[in-house]
Amino acid sequence: MYPQFSIVEITLNMIFSEVSAMVEERTTLSEDNIPDKYRQPTTEYKGRIVRNYKEFVTYSSSSHVRIWYNNQTEGYELHSHDAMEAFICIQNNYEIHVNNTVYKLKEGDILIIPPNMPHEYVNDKYGIRFIYLVEMSYFFDSHDYSTIEPLFFNGMLINEETCPDIYKNVYNLFMDINSCYFTHSNFWETTVYSKLYQVFIEVAKHSENNLKDETSNSSQSMERINSLLRYMDINYSEEMSTKQAAEFTGFSKFHFMRLFKLQTGYTFHDYLTLKRIHMAQFMLLTNKPITEIAFESGFSSLPSFCRAFKKYTNYSPSDYKKLRRDSIETEHGTL
Repeated sequence: MYPQFSIVEITLNMIFSEVSAMVEERTTLSEDNIPDKYRQPTTEYKGRIVRNYKEFVTYSSSSHVRIWYNNQTEGYELHSHDAMEAFICIQNNYEIHVNNTVYKLKEGDILIIPPNMPHEYVNDKYGIRFIYLVEMSYFFDSHDYSTIEPLFFNGMLINEETCPDIYKNVYNLFMDINSCYFTHSNFWETTVYSKLYQVFIEVAKHSENNLKDETSNSSQSMERINSLLRYMDINYSEEMSTKQAAEFTGFSKFHFMRLFKLQTGYTFHDYLTLKRIHMAQFMLLTNKPITEIAFESGFSSLPSFCRAFKKYTNYSPSDYKKLRRDSIETEHGTL
């Protein structure tokens, strides 16, 4: 913990002073209700667009980034998008549902949501929060990302309780991102991306720190599991038991189970299932039959695929396929 840490308090006081004269209840994201320093730096934005649960992100000024100062009293319907999303709660609590996980954010909490992950905001009171949407496809395709991807499967909550080792640094990095975005300083987008990469580096450090109490050489242990994660990126559809995975890393089965859970936040079986579902989500955007997708993504039967998909996404494969296909047709048709 950081008893001397006061950056959140300082930031909150600064923001509160700017909005102290504002009416308590707000129902729309009107520029009239937003402090001057947090207004959108460009004027081309016309609002958020959601069709068939898919949000079509309109980034800022031909860039790949959009950040909102949000003080709406209402929530935001179930949706997903191709961008990475980060959410920082500044004033009052806020509830966010990510797949089957419910996050009740307190002031200062940070939540990172990966691309194409269904989520919704549940809210009925005034509050202040920052919402970040960033196109990160180049980073998500990298080998480095695969080593921390498990931490984001259902969103990653970062605060002083869940991540005391990195929270201060991550919060400061997001505040730096705000400064770059809302001032549009020279090379602002490049600076934003560099700060986000630093956030992911902090997340990787957190994952390694979780292993330190279990092994005398946490870096070596982490690299062994990272090697397995990279292997699974390519061979996720192959049959692999926990025992075989342990042998791949060179650890005993029970030592491997402890280390894998500490580093990824999931059991090996749950991670493998989520990985397969994640890949199936992309295949469901194609014209392949659902039965073929079930086997190609590594499931032994169509019923087992449908049960797992419904459990982890709240949708049946056919419903998910219809929603996403409708969204794509809307994006290229009537939108």
